[in-house]
Amino acid sequence: MRLPLYYTWRSLLRQKLNSLLTFGVVTIVVFVLAVLLSFAAGIRASLAATGSPDNLLVLKPGSKAESTSIIQPEEAARLMQCPGIAQDASGAPLVSPELCVQVSTSRRAADASRTNVAIRGVDPVAFVVHREVRIVEGRAFEPGAHEVIVGRAARDRYRDLHVGGGLHLGRSRDRPFRVVGVFEAGGGALENEIWAPRTILGDVYHRRFISSVVIRLARTDDADGAIRYVNGASVRLDAQREPDYYADLSARLREIVLLVSILVGVMAFGAVFAVANTMYAAVDGRRREIAMLRTVGFGRSAIVLAFLVESFLICAIACATGLVGCAVYHRPRQDFLSDITWTAYAFESQLTPGIVLSAIVLSVGVGVIGGMAPAVKAARTSVIEALRKA
Repeated sequence: MRLPLYYTWRSLLRQKLNSLLTFGVVTIVVFVLAVLLSFAAGIRASLAATGSPDNLLVLKPGSKAESTSIIQPEEAARLMQCPGIAQDASGAPLVSPELCVQVSTSRRAADASRTNVAIRGVDPVAFVVHREVRIVEGRAFEPGAHEVIVGRAARDRYRDLHVGGGLHLGRSRDRPFRVVGVFEAGGGALENEIWAPRTILGDVYHRRFISSVVIRLARTDDADGAIRYVNGASVRLDAQREPDYYADLSARLREIVLLVSILVGVMAFGAVFAVANTMYAAVDGRRREIAMLRTVGFGRSAIVLAFLVESFLICAIACATGLVGCAVYHRPRQDFLSDITWTAYAFESQLTPGIVLSAIVLSVGVGVIGGMAPAVKAARTSVIEALRKA
């Protein structure tokens, strides 16, 4: 015979302060877990949406990012012989040499804090190689003009990057450029960038080299052979599939998730003690009641189940509250500064089903572990001794 659920609910309301404190502790644990994991999921999704499996990204060996790669023009010229390169309608190889620099600009936020934004110098062929890029407002820049186009995320996140706006580039920030267009790139990391004519960008920054080369392949199956050629003795550069490059940029997220797991684990350990303290207090305050339940026929298993359900209810309500708080806390778009590229990437937090499931498992675990010992103690209460002391 089991105790009815309203008995458990009534018991929680009888010890409001202890229940409320435990509820608060578990809510904070779930909220922290959900917020941090949703940040990581948003960053990972943004980077995962970038790049095409038909593209190879070529860097200087030893470079972790385009911002630290230096490829000389004669090295880039050898890439034209790479096997499997796609060609345009005129028979020209689809190879895009690109120059990456950075500029500090102000966010749209009220504090107008500054961060680094990537500027990519490209030739017209880049719009064919990066097929996900498309102009959604204004027009593309003229190859020989001091004009730029900006990604949708950059326009929304930073000041003066709307069509008709402008910014100053160059080593001394003395060369004015006008924003003439806005582009989208499937929600990927390229939308955080500013694109400019490569030759003009190289002139204002006094760069006679390029940072990377993106090669469009005729077939995805040709990637392995092309990578061997680029990495071999003929070229001696470092090629990888474009999606793999952006996946490597998110490798730091594993460390973030690990640190989050440790932090949440410590907090959950404390939450277990909070639940246990609340349930022990409930057992000590209801010895006579427990004895009476045993007297009228409720077995030890019913007592154990009742106290476990009691602790589970606290944690379940706290879990729901923490998840709702996380959903409310989400802001439309945020950015983080990569410690590999030293440029900002905008992302949208994502409260995924996996995160919700993790929060539920955590709260259930805290409730069961914290409530088990007090429940067993309650079931072992001596009926005669409890009635005698009442």
